[in-house]
Amino acid sequence: MKIKIFILIYILFIFLSASSAESLEFTQKYNARAIGMANTFCAIADDSTAVFYNPAGLGQINGKIFNSMYADIHNLGIIRNYIFSGAARYNDSMSMGAGWVFEQVDLDPEVWNQHRFFYGISMALLEKAYIGITPKLIFINTDLENYNKIWGFGIDGGLLVSSENWEFDFLDNNNMILQLGITVKNIYSEIKWHETYKEQEIFNLIWWGINLNYNQFVNFSVQIKSDKTYLHSFAAGTEFLIFNSFGIELDQKYKVDEISLRCGIEINKYIITQNTYSFGIGIKADNYSFDYAILYQADYFSPTHYFSLNAVKY
Repeated sequence: MKIKIFILIYILFIFLSASSAESLEFTQKYNARAIGMANTFCAIADDSTAVFYNPAGLGQINGKIFNSMYADIHNLGIIRNYIFSGAARYNDSMSMGAGWVFEQVDLDPEVWNQHRFFYGISMALLEKAYIGITPKLIFINTDLENYNKIWGFGIDGGLLVSSENWEFDFLDNNNMILQLGITVKNIYSEIKWHETYKEQEIFNLIWWGINLNYNQFVNFSVQIKSDKTYLHSFAAGTEFLIFNSFGIELDQKYKVDEISLRCGIEINKYIITQNTYSFGIGIKADNYSFDYAILYQADYFSPTHYFSLNAVKY
């Protein structure tokens, strides 16, 4: 009972705080691979979850990609996340993606459901430079009086630039690729609280990211979240490709092509939890991959386990 009361206070703090950047977007975590790297994905964004993290990253996609993720927050059976996304290249200069986020808070008898729908488009500006935009819709049903139905929309924008094929004196371009990513969350937004018809904007947030890839085997990323006034968090994460190309033979038909290990830390300045620590592993076999991440967020809660399944078709 005490745990549920604390969860309720925690959710109310995030959900009803007009000054919180995540007030009407409970989770900002969409991909177990990214979570294993402390969610530092703004400057990578190379799969369909780019529609959430940085829509400009959709321009890196060749073929078709599908991602899915499930999480039971703090393993309490109270807050569950279901996330699905897909993306495909439309032509040489344009890619598109779509995503659905379903979050459920079950406090028995109170149940809150949130649906978010995303549609992203990315276009090439220059060689290895992309710009993207993601309109999104938000629907929330709750048992709270005066807040039982909430709906709205928002627009996210992003920019991603890669040093691949560019010449820089300080980079060994044969081995190192530097990527810069910027995502502006809620460039424009409007939320309506059904019973009171109160209108509110979702707080604007900017993600700044840098990723350094060395020889296709190591990613090291840093990311800052801020608004116009405050620094919200600083995060650093890394990914090591420890097994590649040789393959582990499981039988005559299947083999494991890649195994990756990940870790990261995020230092929060704006919400209840101060620091989070994450670890993850990824396994790729043919055109399918499985990613797992564990996130340690607070001393008084169990860690959260995140599971992703992904498929690619070229």
